[in-house]
Amino acid sequence: MLSGFLAFMRSWGLGALLVAAGCALAWHFVGPAPPKLVRLATGPEGSAYRELAEAWAEALGREGVAVTLHPSEGAVENLALLRDGKVDLAPVQGGLVLRERDAGLASLGGVFNEPAWVFVRHGAGMRNPMQVAGHRVALGPEGSGTRALALSLLAANGVVAGSFTALPLAGMAAAEALLAGEVDVAFFVATRPGPAISLLLREPGRAELANFSTRAAAYAVRLPFLTPVTLPRGAFSLAEDLPAQPVTLMAAQAFLAARQDVNPPLAALMVRVMQETQRGRHLFAAEGSFPTALNQELPVPAAARQAHEHGPSQLQQWLPFGWAVTVERLWILAIPLVTLLLPLLRFAPPLYAWQMKMRIWRGYDRLRRIERDAAAGAEAGPLLERLAALEGQVSRTGVPAGYAALLYAMLRDIDFVRQRLVPGNGRPGG
Repeated sequence: MLSGFLAFMRSWGLGALLVAAGCALAWHFVGPAPPKLVRLATGPEGSAYRELAEAWAEALGREGVAVTLHPSEGAVENLALLRDGKVDLAPVQGGLVLRERDAGLASLGGVFNEPAWVFVRHGAGMRNPMQVAGHRVALGPEGSGTRALALSLLAANGVVAGSFTALPLAGMAAAEALLAGEVDVAFFVATRPGPAISLLLREPGRAELANFSTRAAAYAVRLPFLTPVTLPRGAFSLAEDLPAQPVTLMAAQAFLAARQDVNPPLAALMVRVMQETQRGRHLFAAEGSFPTALNQELPVPAAARQAHEHGPSQLQQWLPFGWAVTVERLWILAIPLVTLLLPLLRFAPPLYAWQMKMRIWRGYDRLRRIERDAAAGAEAGPLLERLAALEGQVSRTGVPAGYAALLYAMLRDIDFVRQRLVPGNGRPGG
């Protein structure tokens, strides 16, 4: 039994080792399984970021991925949370990325345009809304995306910090301060008019929305992360004809940021989720404009770009996400299995059969030597002892039933030689 097992291992063991080595090598190229829990930064209560993060969390939950939402004060904090490894994904406002500081981050795609809404108080004596020197300006709180974008716009116009009074007002507080004459200019960044912007749009005699139409191209050159977008006449309210004329705004593109080592299946899944939530028409984008992998400030991982260009894989279209990823990972392991097992299945059986036959055929070498010694005149007694030893060894040889006929043939041949060595039966060669 032991010898048969050893023969089996010699035939199939090497092939098994090759298959195992091939699987190990293939496993090296199999990406890690997607995480079961994703930490997602959001934004302030009532913001577009918060609404979007909640929609993404719901969609991920349907795919079997749990989500922990991390509230934040906005895009600047989201970016910091991602850099510090406290979240896995975060919606971020365009224009906040610094190449060296954020080298380890990536973008999974843009999700919507976020225009800067700049309102100027009537009576503030300002011909250019960006020339705010000596005026009071509501920029939003420190660390907010609104303040960051406002400072970029002002810096592009040569306005230096300290030449104006910066107030950390945002939302309704900023709008009410503007209407009360406590603020001369108020900046807002929003993908659609919220309560504060709506309030100011309905007061055209007291607050004017800045129109960037005459210098939009120049802003896009100086600040490449900005794109001109148009708020058509009456887009806010047809009944009130607001605004009374088309207004060009400068918009940054919000995008979903991740770390560069983001899990590839998760990146592809997030693109699919963004396509579900963002493909429709937006106030400042036609249907199908978002999500997009174009014009991103951070590199787009290969898995995300593939998903943007070709959509989900066939398996992910047919199967739940978790099952589809498992099958895709196992399929990579199937390649070495098929490649190595086919030759193994072809050559291992003949090799095993050859080993079984060789165990029997080795006895014929000893049997021929006994015949040669008998022909040379050797004594019959010692030759019969050698035959008996050979017969005992052959009898103890363990072979599968399929090779028993060879074993019994060998025993018959030994008996034939023995009969010839017995006195009176003739001697080989005699």
